[in-house]
Amino acid sequence: MILDERKLQNLPVGLASPAASRELRREGTVFLVGGELPPQQSLETLFESHCISPAELFHLRFGPPDTFPRGEELARLIKKNFTAHLVGRVDYPLTPPLVERAYAAGIDIIDIPFVGVGGEEGERQERLASLEYAREIFPRWSVASTLTVGDGPADEAIAVIDDLLARRIVPLPEVSPRVTGDKGNAVSTILLHFVAAWRRHKVAIAPLQPFIVLTTPLVMARAEGILRGFIDRLRDRQLVAAADLRRTLRVRQVEESFESAGL
Repeated sequence: MILDERKLQNLPVGLASPAASRELRREGTVFLVGGELPPQQSLETLFESHCISPAELFHLRFGPPDTFPRGEELARLIKKNFTAHLVGRVDYPLTPPLVERAYAAGIDIIDIPFVGVGGEEGERQERLASLEYAREIFPRWSVASTLTVGDGPADEAIAVIDDLLARRIVPLPEVSPRVTGDKGNAVSTILLHFVAAWRRHKVAIAPLQPFIVLTTPLVMARAEGILRGFIDRLRDRQLVAAADLRRTLRVRQVEESFESAGL
């Protein structure tokens, strides 16, 4: 991925944000779904739009902890009815059982955002613990943590990026809505470090690219030709199918383990 200088200079204009927990909207080829929405009604809306033009990615933002089951049901319906990657963003630490439930519901990539310097140390450690556990459940490079860019010093953001990657957690950029074009140099430095670090660690960033393009000044490094676009979509479908098979086998093993234990 590369920086789009025009988008960088016009910050924060032109950048999309994740859906609120009660919001449903489409941005290009990405569906942004709030986790507190009524599942069946939301599915009908998604299906109508998807039939007109297929989506590449579903981004589901879970609501507060007491609404987790509703987001869980939405995830199951999306995974059952659409062939696309499903990202689940949870803005609070998850217990191991909830991590397991998110994976079983169909979440392909789980995102638990990083708490910056202004956050409490206890919550930061709880989120890291959730991310570490999720890494044991989800496939390689399928555990992510969003990092807000532009609110703090560049060197602190770069240190967090490197630490997350050392833990095999994908750092995701989110440009602060308070950032303006005059802070473009600092934002540019951090985003270029994201790209270089992803490449250095060979992170499988392709499933997340449609969302990254919407929410940051980063864009695809090359224009897609017809053949290349077809090959990429075919490979993407193969990745989704392989992830679904892995999930099915794991969930089945857990269920059989419970049955053998009489639980």
